[in-house]
Amino acid sequence: MQSSHETADPLSRVRLFPSARSGRGLPAARAVEAWATAAWLLAVEGRAYLEDLEGGTDQPQLRRVVRVKLLELLLDIDTRLSGAVPVAEEHQLALALEYGLHDLADLEGPSLIEVFALADDADHADAPGDGEVPRLWERLCAEFPGELPDPLQASGQREILRALRNWSKLCTAAGTDAAFLEPFLKDA
Repeated sequence: MQSSHETADPLSRVRLFPSARSGRGLPAARAVEAWATAAWLLAVEGRAYLEDLEGGTDQPQLRRVVRVKLLELLLDIDTRLSGAVPVAEEHQLALALEYGLHDLADLEGPSLIEVFALADDADHADAPGDGEVPRLWERLCAEFPGELPDPLQASGQREILRALRNWSKLCTAAGTDAAFLEPFLKDA
């Protein structure tokens, strides 16, 4: 029997980073690229979407689009952490809803529909709205294996540059090319 807290909180039992926690990993060079990219996408791109979500409180259509973009971003991160090649953007939503997430969070398609409020009536006043998405994002950032810089904070730029420098050092140690970091540096 579920407690009333578990019933009211569908995220309370979601396992985050289950593959990494189980010890399954990628070869060092691929792991450095996957985890550094995941960190960037969570810290920079994801936080920017969350800011859009918070700023669009009176715009239900905007909130729906941002929730979809966040879900697509999560699938992109999940795919990278699994070691697979990321899919084209136009396929991300369909794949997320069909197959769920597995390396980032243990969430199946129906749970994603609930968490991201994607049902047809999700924008009505009595629907859960965006509440679950920021909470999921906060948990992902808090439980990420390593510190995620926050570009929205006053010291964020310095922290972003420090993270990029550290990821470059990890690439050197793992014997991989750090060229994938160049677009991040340009965005910083």
